[in-house]
Amino acid sequence: MSPMENTGRNYRLNLDGGGRGARAPHLAVAFVAVTSAALLGCGAEEPPEASAPAVRPVKLLVIGLADQVTTHRYPAVVEAARTSELAFPVGGVLHELAVTEARQVAAGALLARLDDRDYAVQAESARSEYDSAEAAYQRAVRLLEGNAISRGAVEERKSRRDTAKAAFDRARNALDDTVLRAPFSGVVARIHVRNFQSIQPNQAIVTLIGGGGAFEAAVDLPAAVIAASGAQTDVRAHVVFDAAPGVRVPAVYEEAVLEAASESQTYEVRFRFRPPEGLVVLPGMSATVEMEVPAAAAPADAPPAVAVPLAAVGSDGGGSFVWVIDPEEMTASKRAVEIAPAVGETVTVTGGLEPGETIAGAGAAYLAEGMRVRPWTD
Repeated sequence: MSPMENTGRNYRLNLDGGGRGARAPHLAVAFVAVTSAALLGCGAEEPPEASAPAVRPVKLLVIGLADQVTTHRYPAVVEAARTSELAFPVGGVLHELAVTEARQVAAGALLARLDDRDYAVQAESARSEYDSAEAAYQRAVRLLEGNAISRGAVEERKSRRDTAKAAFDRARNALDDTVLRAPFSGVVARIHVRNFQSIQPNQAIVTLIGGGGAFEAAVDLPAAVIAASGAQTDVRAHVVFDAAPGVRVPAVYEEAVLEAASESQTYEVRFRFRPPEGLVVLPGMSATVEMEVPAAAAPADAPPAVAVPLAAVGSDGGGSFVWVIDPEEMTASKRAVEIAPAVGETVTVTGGLEPGETIAGAGAAYLAEGMRVRPWTD
């Protein structure tokens, strides 16, 4: 009998439970189990589990009564209260530059000087011509007393004297203009030229900033704020610097530009302030102007107004709305609200909400009616 035949008979005997293999029935059962598992694995797949509804994280906000004072914040740029670009009215070669940048100077201090030799010569020549014309005029006056000269000749010499005097004054002023002095006390912000440079008349030499320690914060206000400013008489302002966010400096309104910027349609408004001791403030620094505007008095029978962040208020064709959160079910529902006209980071809701209700303060743009939410943790 061949090995193949022996193998086959042993196999049959094992399946039948006869022969030498006492464990044959167990092997048969195992074979059937493995075969069934393989068939099941190659057949139909298990049905996927149903996906759970999405739970949207949102920032929850319990609303309260509106503050009696609304704070509006606008970016600002610090500028010197007084800035002047100083120049020589005459031209020449810069002979002396007496200051350096960031240097404190007093009113009348020497800033720069031109080479004045040519101007000195011209002034001296004009003086000589004036002296000669003055002497000729005085002689004519004496001759007129003795009727030795006509009155017309005297008037002609007087005209020559006056012309020479005007020329002398111009030459003397030009000589004086070769010296540049500080018109007020301040700090040299910038020097525009170098020593021994050829200078043209009215060319900027030094930028001087002053104002007795005062500065201005310039902000661009929207037209809506300007329009509402007429009814606001008790506005308090503070300047907060980006470099020193913990310092709030009181400021007062200084002036406003009454023509809107063509690009942004905003109006430039300036607030004057004095920085406290120990705080170094320079032109060009970034800051924020905070304007505290008292809320308008509401009628006695009006419902309580509540304040909400501007980011929590949505808008559609029907008006404004917020997403109110059920704190027990943690579901969102859309609710129409009425808001008061305002510009800033917060708005006053005059209808549709009650103090103590919970709304979605952030993440509201992705909500839908009945959607489940959870608190947004940073």
